[in-house]
Amino acid sequence: MIQRIQTLFLLAATGLLVAMFFVPMCYVDSEGSKIFYHEYMPLFSLLMVSAILSIINIFSYKNRLRQIRTCNLNSIILLGFQIYIAVLVFTRTEMRFSVTAVFPAVAAILTFIGMRYVARDEAMVRASSSLRDYNRKKRR
Repeated sequence: MIQRIQTLFLLAATGLLVAMFFVPMCYVDSEGSKIFYHEYMPLFSLLMVSAILSIINIFSYKNRLRQIRTCNLNSIILLGFQIYIAVLVFTRTEMRFSVTAVFPAVAAILTFIGMRYVARDEAMVRASSSLRDYNRKKRR
């Protein structure tokens, strides 16, 4: 499982999403207080869904087609999550957002790259099995 490069990309994406649970999303300028992602319910629900899908992606390495589908779904959800954060960044002038505001975009890119490697492995397995079938028919 860990020996494949796509697992490393998916682990990095999962690590970014899990880190978002523990770091503040933004700082309020006037009060100096921190707002975390888990304090804002729409962001928390998107974060939970994305983190769970990332964990499912890592552990579904035996079923590559399902892994490709969940990677695509997770990438779309992460891009929507990033757009939602971008809307908050541009509409809330009293808040200073932290670096973690771009973590969903980075996680979406890493998930997409991991999906490409999974698809490459699936194509390689299909090609080798078709060659194996061809050789079996040829010998008969």
